[in-house]
Amino acid sequence: MTESTEPNGVSPKDMDQYRFDSNSRVLTVPNLITVARLCLLPVAIYEAVGRGQFVLATAILVFIGLTDFLDGYVARHFNQVSELGKIIDPSADRIVIIAVGITAIIQGWIPLWLGIVIMVREVFISLLSSYLYKTRSYRLDVIWLGKAGTFALLCALPTLVAGESKSPNLSFLHLIGLGLAIIGIVTLYLAAFNYVTKVLIPVLKGNVLPPSR
Repeated sequence: MTESTEPNGVSPKDMDQYRFDSNSRVLTVPNLITVARLCLLPVAIYEAVGRGQFVLATAILVFIGLTDFLDGYVARHFNQVSELGKIIDPSADRIVIIAVGITAIIQGWIPLWLGIVIMVREVFISLLSSYLYKTRSYRLDVIWLGKAGTFALLCALPTLVAGESKSPNLSFLHLIGLGLAIIGIVTLYLAAFNYVTKVLIPVLKGNVLPPSR
C-alpha cells in the first residue's frame, strides 16, 4: 500500500519530520531578537541608575517592549517558530520585569507594595513553569491575558523611570506609569488565576493535561 501524500506531493511522514526540524531550530531571527532584548536590559538600567539618563533609559525599555511583539510576529509569519523560542521568550519577559522591578524598588521609583506584588506573581509563574516542566514535561503556553499584562507593565516601568526625570514637564508620567502598572498587575494576576484553575489544579488532581501548543 502506497503512503498517502499531501496535495503538494509531500507525505505526512515527511511533513512531521519537517515540523520537528523546524521546531528544534536554535538560531532563528526571533530567538536572536529575544537575546538582543536581554542584552539591552543592563544598558537601560545603567543609563537610569548609573548616569541618570532617564529619557534614554525609557527609550531603551520601550524598544525592549516592542521587540516582545516583533519576535512573535516574525516567528508566526516567517515560519520561525521554535521550541526554544517558546521557552526563552516568556522567560525573557519575566527577567526584564523582575530586573526593572527590583531596580525601581531599590531606587524608590515605585511603592514597595507595588513592587512586591509584581515580584510575587513573577516568582510564582516561574516556579509553576519549572514544576510543570520537571514533573510533567509540560510547558505553559502564553495566553492573551499574560501578553496584555506584560505589555502594560513593559509600558508602565519605563514610564515610571521617565517620571523620575528632573524635568518638571515629565513629572506627570509617574502617575500614568502607576496607572499602567496597576492595570498590568491585575491582568497578569487574572492570567495566573487561569493557570491555576486550568493547569495546576488538574495536575494536583492527577488529570491528564492537553498538549502544549
